[in-house]
Amino acid sequence: MMMIEVAFTPTPDDYVAVQRAMFARQLRSRRVTIRLALLVAAAIAVVVLVTLPAGVGVALRAATGGLGGGLIGVAVLLAITWWLLPRRSRRLFAQQRTLHHEHRTTFDAEGMRQVSVRADVQIPWSDFPYWHLGRDVLLLYSNDYLAYFVPRRAFAGDQLEATVALIAAAGVERR
Repeated sequence: MMMIEVAFTPTPDDYVAVQRAMFARQLRSRRVTIRLALLVAAAIAVVVLVTLPAGVGVALRAATGGLGGGLIGVAVLLAITWWLLPRRSRRLFAQQRTLHHEHRTTFDAEGMRQVSVRADVQIPWSDFPYWHLGRDVLLLYSNDYLAYFVPRRAFAGDQLEATVALIAAAGVERR
């Protein structure tokens, strides 16, 4: 039976990478796309209803301007969130003392086990609804907002590829 073991001590930069990967994955999700589209559509509908008494041409110009303004507004809010994310993540990392110790993570055909001085957690693959491989981190999601992580820097040689193969063989969905 194949077993892969890695050890790492999380750093603030690792936690920033985790939060960025989770944020980027959420932005690409269908749920967020639908919600943003509905928000923009609702705003346009309100603008059209308010300006319709002034004429159809005025309402269409207002709707077009509202669409452009809404898209720019959403983009600005997302950019601000992305820009503030490292500061917020470093603060959370400092507060979460359980992350300040070495973690030994083992992957095998049954699942994942993560051991530190504060915890010893063994989780079967069936408990993970999905996983994501970001630029700097491997995320194993427990739910939409909580994930176990292993920085890519913790893997040596072909360990990352072997881990990905184990996860895929277990049938965990990749997102």
